[in-house]
Order: sequence, then C-alpha cells, then structure tokens
Amino acid sequence: MPKVLSLVWYKVYPPSFGGQKGVALFNRQLAKHCELVCLCSDNNEPREPYTVLPALPGGQRHVINPFYWQKVKRICCAEKPSAIILEHPYQGISAWIAARTIKAKLVVHSHNIESSRFRQIGKWWWPVLRVYEKWVHRRADLSLFKTEEDLRWAIKYFGLDEEKCVVIPYGTEQTGRQRIADNFVREKYAIRPEEKIFLFAGTLDYEPNAAAVENIFRELAPRLKASGIPFKILICGRNRFPSFQYLNDLSDQDIIMAGEVEHIEPIFTAADVFINPVLYSGGIQTKNIDAIANGCNTVCFASQSTGIPIEVCGNKLFVAADNNWDDFAGQVSNAAAFRHPTPLSFFQYFDWERILQSLIRKLHLHG
Repeated sequence: MPKVLSLVWYKVYPPSFGGQKGVALFNRQLAKHCELVCLCSDNNEPREPYTVLPALPGGQRHVINPFYWQKVKRICCAEKPSAIILEHPYQGISAWIAARTIKAKLVVHSHNIESSRFRQIGKWWWPVLRVYEKWVHRRADLSLFKTEEDLRWAIKYFGLDEEKCVVIPYGTEQTGRQRIADNFVREKYAIRPEEKIFLFAGTLDYEPNAAAVENIFRELAPRLKASGIPFKILICGRNRFPSFQYLNDLSDQDIIMAGEVEHIEPIFTAADVFINPVLYSGGIQTKNIDAIANGCNTVCFASQSTGIPIEVCGNKLFVAADNNWDDFAGQVSNAAAFRHPTPLSFFQYFDWERILQSLIRKLHLHG
C-alpha cells in the first residue's frame, strides 16, 4: 500500500472547530486508501487509527527555522512516503526540501488563499506572504483548493497549471441526529419554549468572527427585536487571547455568550437557525456545512456561501446580500419559519469518498 505523509504545523487532534476538523477528517478518510503518517506539532493528542508523530514544536516560528527543516527531512527520509501533503503553505520550505531529497510528490493543501485572507483583515505583511505562497504552489506537483473560485484565482495569479490543481471541498457525514437535545439546551440556557434559538459558533479570537459578534449585537439583534420574533441568540466559541476579551463586555438580554463548549452538535440540533454574519473571510465557511449537516437552517452573506451549491441544500441555506443587515434579518425570519430535514443531495455532494476520488487518482492510491 502506498504511503503518504501529512505535514501539519498546528494542533488538530482532537479536532474542535472547522479548520481542525477539516484536516482530521480529511486524513481519516485518506487513511482508508493509503498508509498515512501525520507529522504534526507536539501539542496534539492523537487518537487516530493511523500513525501520528507529534514531533514538531507548537507555534509558528519554527516554520522558518532551518533546524526544523532538517528535522522534517530526516523524518521523511525515515518514513519514505511517495507523497507529502502540506497543510497550508507555511511549512513549504521544509516540505520542498524533503520531497526533493526522497523524490516524493509535493502536494499543497490550501484551505483558502492565505495572503488574501490576511490582506482582508489588514495585516501589513500580506504581500510577503503572497510571494512565498506563490513560490510554494509553483513547486508543488499538485495543489488542492477548497473552492473552484480559489482554484481559478490561483491559476490566474500564481500561474499554476490547471492539470495540477484539484478542488477538494470540506466534507461531512450524515449524522442522523434528531432534535432530542432541544429541551436540554433550553433548560441549560433558560430559553423559553416560545423563543427561537439562533446560534453563532466559531473561534471568537479570530478577527472576522469577532467582528461578526460585534455586528450581532449592533446590527442584527435590534432588527430582530423590531420584527417581533421572540428569540435568544447563543454565541459559542473559544476566546482565549487578551485582545479579544472586549467581546465579554458586550451585553444584551436576548444574547447569551455561552463560551467554549465541548460538544457543539447538540446545540446545532436544538437551534432553529444558524446565523453566520461573517463579512470577510477566505475560502469555504466550514461552519455553514457543519450546521446544515446537523439539520440546521443557515443564514449567511453571499460572499460567505462560496463553495456551497445552493441547489444541493434544499431549503436549508438562506443567502443575504453582502453587508445588507435588513436583508440578513429578513432571511433569519424566513429561516425560522420552518425546518425540513437536510436533503440527501447535500450529503452526496459533501461525501468524503466522492470528494477524495480525484486526489486518489492523481496520487495513484488505488492499491
């Protein structure tokens, strides 16, 4: 059986939120088709059915440290994979050195166009990252993107060969969960039976999500109150960095800051609508896919519906015009009026086995 090495510079095990789940589930499914080794940072706690080597330091600085480039090369020489899959471009130098040394294919798995994402949130160094990101992709044998839009952008601006580019969206699984958690969630957060539950979940110490929280308080909640709908908004997610603690000072009697929850799935199934008022963020919004997979009607802005074909979603995805808060509040009201099961077409489109077929063919992982 062919061997593949997945190179992950950050914590993904156990997976807690979108990006982590994306890597962990991708690797779990890929491991069904090859011998998989995941080389990752030492803050991971692996419980996976494939080999996980938490041998790299946590944090970002080691990706530019030549000592760790050599460590990655030594491990790759010992493992001898036929392909190295680089999660995000940051470990590009070490992955390129290792791939050249052992004559393995280099695959770059982009979750979005990183330099564009940091440009959107105002980081001054985004042009430097763009040059590096382009350099990494142009040396790859294969580049994986989450959306067709990102793939087309990279072909145009990075000068990539279309034959070396593949769309690998974020996959999901059919959960079969019922709304048995409804009473538990209502009791835990003191939500009355007649009140609709609107949920937002994400890493709150990330600028686009933090801005979304501010807009829930400033823009969305007042409009929902004016509509006359009785509701409570639950906001769940990690907030560990000092620069984002101001979010805890925001207050509204109809908004509950629930903090970091261990299991978000029961809250998805209890919620009437998942609201995603993020205005800028690159790539596919994994939180939208998770919400719909758990049967939750979902409202987002048009720019954040990228990579989710509305025709496979049935009546689950409601899209508002970008930055139009009246439209967004109206779509929330529409979404709260009914709740149908997530259609089979959604799970067929986001099925991991279907998603991975193009990658399996490109890497010849048939045996």
